[in-house]
Amino acid sequence: MWFNLEKKHGFGFVLSLCLCFFLAQWAGAKEDANSDPVIASMGDVKLFTSELNRLFSYSDPKAKQRVLSNPQLLEQTIREELFKKFIVQQAGITGFVKQPQTEWAMTRAGENILLELFLASQSKPEENYPPEEMIKGAYVENLSRFNVPNRVHVAQIFLPTTGDQKADKATMATIADLATKIKKTKADFASLAKQHSKHVESAANGGDMGWIPLDQLLPEVSKVVATMKAGDIEGPIKSPQGMHIIKLLESKPASVRTLEEVKPLLIAGLKKQRMETLRAEFLKKLLEKTPAAINSENVSKLK
Repeated sequence: MWFNLEKKHGFGFVLSLCLCFFLAQWAGAKEDANSDPVIASMGDVKLFTSELNRLFSYSDPKAKQRVLSNPQLLEQTIREELFKKFIVQQAGITGFVKQPQTEWAMTRAGENILLELFLASQSKPEENYPPEEMIKGAYVENLSRFNVPNRVHVAQIFLPTTGDQKADKATMATIADLATKIKKTKADFASLAKQHSKHVESAANGGDMGWIPLDQLLPEVSKVVATMKAGDIEGPIKSPQGMHIIKLLESKPASVRTLEEVKPLLIAGLKKQRMETLRAEFLKKLLEKTPAAINSENVSKLK
């Protein structure tokens, strides 16, 4: 069985941030500035140190450390929390918070948060889960997914073609002249790329395209690069987009990521699977213990 290995903030982290924000509002009373320093203010709305500490205390430890170790991210977080408080204040001033649909939505949101927190508490994987053997088994079972394709580090000089016969003829003459200059006079590839290449992103870096899986290059280019050695320069190469001169800087053969490299992803995936299993088992037991009863007669009266 496979699982999603994309690393994202889990619902629990987002939920904890939301919950902390609501708790800060409910905790509510303004504290003395001397005992609880003000972090930031917006009009008469103040964000206190205790509120940020509460936010971080409920956050994922890694996310907390990432924010606290990055001044820009920390300032962004402070601004966002302050702005939330300011908007909540505006909702109160305008009376929006007292509207029936608003009160219902807030109650509903609180119930959903409580539901998810409670279910999460009932579906925590066992201590030291998953065991080492399970991790190794998942690695072997999904080995094909850890293949790293043949990668090449290339630089290029690119001139586009437009379909206009006269203009394209001039383009081909220009790139042929550049290719001759590079191969015969040993002119500096990076300098010529900066000066002539029309691929804006790579031209700024002397034509350097970075590391790219070989099979992700244009087919016409990939076929040529596959036969090159580090330091080789080939071209002009014609593709539907235009004309290319390619320099192969380095290449790496296809490989398989090691168990140690993918272990954190495997552990996260297996834990997620286990949480889903435990959650389903808990819900099933609840329903078996107290089955739902629906009154069909009253259902028919719904408007």
